[in-house]
Amino acid sequence: MYKGNRKALKNFLESDYQNCEEMFSKKTVSGLLRSLLEPVAASNAQSLILTRFKNTQGIEGILKRLEYCSNVEMYSFLDFDVVSKDDLVELEFVILTSHRYNAVLIWDYSNSKSKDETKLYIKMNSKDVNDVFELAKSKLKINLDEKFYSYRPERRENALLNDALSNILKMLNENIKENDFNQKEIIQSENNTSDNALGENQIRSSCHEIRNQLSILDIYSSIFEKKYGESSDIDAIKKAVLQIKLQLDDIKSQQKINFEQKNIVDVIKKSLGIFENSLLANNNKIKLIDNSQNDAASYIDEERFFAVLNNVVKNANEATKNDEIEIEIRKDEKFVKIFIRNHGEKISDEIQRKLFTEGFSTKKEGWGLGLNICAKYLEAQLGSISLTKSDEVETEFLITLPLAQKIID
Repeated sequence: MYKGNRKALKNFLESDYQNCEEMFSKKTVSGLLRSLLEPVAASNAQSLILTRFKNTQGIEGILKRLEYCSNVEMYSFLDFDVVSKDDLVELEFVILTSHRYNAVLIWDYSNSKSKDETKLYIKMNSKDVNDVFELAKSKLKINLDEKFYSYRPERRENALLNDALSNILKMLNENIKENDFNQKEIIQSENNTSDNALGENQIRSSCHEIRNQLSILDIYSSIFEKKYGESSDIDAIKKAVLQIKLQLDDIKSQQKINFEQKNIVDVIKKSLGIFENSLLANNNKIKLIDNSQNDAASYIDEERFFAVLNNVVKNANEATKNDEIEIEIRKDEKFVKIFIRNHGEKISDEIQRKLFTEGFSTKKEGWGLGLNICAKYLEAQLGSISLTKSDEVETEFLITLPLAQKIID
């Protein structure tokens, strides 16, 4: 029904969204593109991708990786050797199909009042992906039918999945716009460019970028739940995503630290059950050693302190198997000290020098934010974190907090 109509794809988009007033920023579109393409590039999944990009700013890296993926075929509607040049003039789009999932994403900045905003059409695992392909292929000089239809992900009117995706995108878009507004405020304010203000803005930007990748976890959890039904594993994924989002909101809002006097031993004991569940995958156990006589009071924000402790224990668990991870609590005249030890491989000297650097990560999918944020959290609570030892026998981190009485003195 679309063949021969020069403006058919644009009409398809406009008719589907004629009652929608939502406008999405370029950063939202860029983040969504990375989330759609990253799983394909990361696994070299057998895929066919049709694209039309006027501007690839922000996604150059992922496109370059896709070029080197042996199982990915990618064709551009800007390449006149494989497509006609007299149609789809204004639109940008991605049509993707693979054994993992299929998706179509269409946007158009040409009629927007702000050239940084656009209407957005996206469907995943839907028969509508086939409809858009049928339109786009009419301008291809090569026949890709066999390849496109050889993949067999679910293609149906998956309303629940796409409604959930739409809600996630709206939330993400709102946060990105808020962040852009904050950045403009800082630039325009000549008297508010302190290191602290700029640091807060950088943290907010990082939060929004992390949210980009969390969106794909939401998508997959919805797909799995619809395909396999409810399960404790899927529920755990959803709860983990929600917890991360809440923590990101907490960081972004830069609320004041909620100081309360707490016995560190009691706080850690309450956390042990949570840690033990996460250690099972590597057959690790956790051991608490209290050398403070259960008397290690400090003024802390309990949620932020738990976030730090959880991060360090998680790293220790990932670095070893069949191990007993130790948490030892000591105190001296001024400080309560929490030592966290595992008995895995040594951390190299080069990595040790970079551990707390913002942006550094030894993980391929890592953000390089964990230990850097831990240090900032503890600094806000007058504490610190350091790597005190890493050899062939043991790796040890030390968290230090001032005793409550010394803060009062």
